[in-house]
Amino acid sequence: MFNWIKLVERNMRRNLRRTILTILTIALATFIYTVLVSVPASMDRVVKDASGTLRLIINNKTAPWEDLPARYCDDINKMPGVAACVAITGWPSTWRDVSDPVFAVGAGPEISAVFPDYALTEEQRRGSLREKRSAIVGEILMHKYGWKIGDTITLRSADSDHMEMTFIVTGEMASKRYPNTFLMRRDYLMAARKAHGLPDQDIAWNIIVRATSNDTMATLAKQIDEHFANSDAETRTMTESDALSSGLSAIGNIRAIVFALCLVVLLTVLLIAANSTVMMVREQISDVAVMRALGFSRSAVAFLLFGECAAIGLLGGVLGALPALWMFSGGITLGAALGGNGALWVTPAQTLNALIAALVVSLISGIVPILEAVRISPALAFRKVV
Repeated sequence: MFNWIKLVERNMRRNLRRTILTILTIALATFIYTVLVSVPASMDRVVKDASGTLRLIINNKTAPWEDLPARYCDDINKMPGVAACVAITGWPSTWRDVSDPVFAVGAGPEISAVFPDYALTEEQRRGSLREKRSAIVGEILMHKYGWKIGDTITLRSADSDHMEMTFIVTGEMASKRYPNTFLMRRDYLMAARKAHGLPDQDIAWNIIVRATSNDTMATLAKQIDEHFANSDAETRTMTESDALSSGLSAIGNIRAIVFALCLVVLLTVLLIAANSTVMMVREQISDVAVMRALGFSRSAVAFLLFGECAAIGLLGGVLGALPALWMFSGGITLGAALGGNGALWVTPAQTLNALIAALVVSLISGIVPILEAVRISPALAFRKVV
């Protein structure tokens, strides 16, 4: 086996420049493929995580983008099966410029009871009560913009009103489920809207309820919608996982787009690798003839040539997939695609998937020229061009 490895290594050094360029091409394609396949996997992870919560999302029945009165929580808290209720008001904003988007949300102190998975510490809760400008930020968002505890941050509205708000980062959210959240006090947001001359009614983008048990969720959702059936703002209540799935379907079939791009990447690298393999086999056709004349079987020669293809594919896969794992294993924000929830994670499973894809594509690229080469008789091989 060692001799076979040495032969493969020497063949790869026969035209070192072409070998390196082919490996780098496969590496780049593998990097892109690894990131692409991680997008639907990350979205599935977010939706799957949400299915284990006891939360209900309440939106305006007429149109999800319409507001709801925040006072609805007063009535909802009196219903049986309700553990906690909080009104959420979003504020799409930017930091330094439009290339630094921040999806900020304002909520009351009840947020820790509705979202225990925010993992807010008692110190963070007390700090939020003491300082109206306090903000608790997810770890990915903190890392992305280089913020630290105690920093003063000024955000600007992404809307045409150009409202500005200043915050003090008082805590970093440890939750892996909400790593790019920018959480602020809702009363501070409403006061800023009033000072800026915007409507100051007590509005909420949505209302989120945490049920006491999984068995009560369906009944509670029906009860909430029936209670507000004839109000000025009727409600539509759904589970958190259903709300996230609905949001993903609203922005198009991302899964189909990603898989189509993956296919394009694989076909592109297949064509490049096939071209490189044809040249590699053409250069070694005389060596193949000599080996066949010395008694090497067709399968042994094919094994050697396929070994070179596999080595190139494996090296390219490692150089492409491992950097993707290193760069994105901690997560990177998906922005508005998930409404600020979740992130893009590259996991070892996706890395292994990409490595296998690079190896398989490299082997497939050699099937036609290698099989053609080993079928040639040694007497004709010196004149034959594959």
